[in-house]
Amino acid sequence: MSTPTAYTPTAAHRWNRLACDALYFSKTPPTIAARALAIVHTAMYDAWTNYNDGGCEVSTTTGARLKRPDIECTPENRVKTYSFAAYSALKELFCPSLPPERKGMFRDFMCELGYNPDDRSLELNTPQGIGNLSAKLVIEQHLGDAANQRGTLHAGNYSDFTGYHPVNPPPPQPLRDRERWQPQLMGDGQPQTFLTAHWGVVKPFALTWGGQFRPPRPAGQRDTAFQEQACDLIQISECLTDEQKLIAEYWAGMHEDKHADATATPLIPGYWCVPPSQLSRIGRYVSRKNKFKNANDIKMFFLLSNAMLDASIAAWDCKTHYDYIRPVSLIRALFNEQEIEAWGGPCEGTRTINGDSWTPYMISSPPFAEYVSGHSTFSRAVAEVLTNFCGNSTYGESVVFPPKSSKIEGRCTPQMEVTLTWRTFHEAADQAGMSRRYGGIHFEMGDMEGRELGKKVGLAVWNKACQYFNGELG
Repeated sequence: MSTPTAYTPTAAHRWNRLACDALYFSKTPPTIAARALAIVHTAMYDAWTNYNDGGCEVSTTTGARLKRPDIECTPENRVKTYSFAAYSALKELFCPSLPPERKGMFRDFMCELGYNPDDRSLELNTPQGIGNLSAKLVIEQHLGDAANQRGTLHAGNYSDFTGYHPVNPPPPQPLRDRERWQPQLMGDGQPQTFLTAHWGVVKPFALTWGGQFRPPRPAGQRDTAFQEQACDLIQISECLTDEQKLIAEYWAGMHEDKHADATATPLIPGYWCVPPSQLSRIGRYVSRKNKFKNANDIKMFFLLSNAMLDASIAAWDCKTHYDYIRPVSLIRALFNEQEIEAWGGPCEGTRTINGDSWTPYMISSPPFAEYVSGHSTFSRAVAEVLTNFCGNSTYGESVVFPPKSSKIEGRCTPQMEVTLTWRTFHEAADQAGMSRRYGGIHFEMGDMEGRELGKKVGLAVWNKACQYFNGELG
């Protein structure tokens, strides 16, 4: 793995890392994770603007009304105010859902910084007061965003209120509609529940509504592309290379431990990093590579997190609007009782199997509809905001997979060392999208339309954020 030159991370950088650790240890799903990061980093940005002397940036909640006199706008006060904002937001969102041994992680960092974590004042002439108030305002604003937050970040507290119900029963019952999502059976034998089916109606940061850039419908049964997309995935499954398998695993968040900036140990067996955490880690790499100071880190993570929030809303709008079938359901239905050549299971290679027993390389499909790919939407939105923020798309990170380091085929894959390298943010985003096709859980159109959706979302977020950066809103 490539390593940037020595860099002392800012407190903003470290707060992001703590937030991502909290996402991991609370097992927060991707949609809720994106919203949590947006709340934390918007609160930090809002607090910071009030102590940023000479800048045009304004708060998303209070505009320029709480800006402090220049004499108070010291580097120390800037770090203090955004740290209190981060602590207040993280404590509110995460502490009840963290395991006991992790509940003090935010408090410990506040003490390390030399701040009193018990100072809950809202005084407008102190950095801690403005920091606490900024977090309070952002949290209260999001309580009315239709995410249906009730208590902690646990997924059950964000339950669907739209009345979604799957058209198809779970297997082994036959499909009622070959175009619609079918919940799969989980390890305990219970059918999947569509994760945050209401997320498309959550209030976005920059979009006017979740369906603003909704892509065209996916292939229907009367379209030639309907069966062709299934055949394409079978061919990918038949010809999977070691590199393609590792690409599928990597972007599923299975190999974050190969990065120096990995989530704190111990790792949770069978639980992997969600896209908002993985893409935040890329942001931290950019910060180290460019030796960002507080101002750049505050603004970059504000951009990243809100791009991921809007990407989650736009993607889930699509997922529930079209309610499209996953490859595992369609392939098994189309090729029932037919012999096909495909991946035969861990370390089994390509085998002749019955179509009704086809299994994607990722083995289990996520608990929500196929169209569009969330990974494609998330990663392309982030590629757009990072490119605009940095002035170019140069990325440059890489990761090395030693022999037999696969999480799915650890006994045999890869046979030889494999290195993945990403020259640009867009190259990484394209690979993230393609990884879902290698993994057998997305069709080509779900990937490609997700990329296009992410591009539009990212540009909308960049344009809206620039209005705050330039003092045009607030």
